[in-house]
Amino acid sequence: MEFIPPFLFLCFMKFYIFLFLILAIFPRCSSDKSDMVLPSDPVLNDSVVVTFSKDIVPIMETYCYGTGGQNCHVSQSNQGASGDFTTCIGLVDKVNNGSMETRVFDPEGDMPPSYSLSPTELTDTALQILKLWVNQGTSCD
Repeated sequence: MEFIPPFLFLCFMKFYIFLFLILAIFPRCSSDKSDMVLPSDPVLNDSVVVTFSKDIVPIMETYCYGTGGQNCHVSQSNQGASGDFTTCIGLVDKVNNGSMETRVFDPEGDMPPSYSLSPTELTDTALQILKLWVNQGTSCD
């Protein structure tokens, strides 16, 4: 049997201890993401009072007014969009005629459109807020 110098033996031992700790402490990597828990949007309950100016206007600004030269649901639309959502009454008209339900709430709806320069898909939270506002009677503050 060969003699291993003590300093070399200690180096090997440190390496193996380090390797053991790394393998023991850190979870294994996997390409399988099926068990991964993803953060979700908060679920809003009916006790949340939704207001047009505080809750709905920011959603409309993000998804409906347009950006980058597109002016969609505003008073001077250059995209042929019907309805001025800068006013509560303009948006309430879309709720009352059913187009909010069919074009926004329905998963097969086409709003926001795919050609929009704004985000083209509402977040779950934005949809929850819009639905709560409608269920609460579309108050214009």
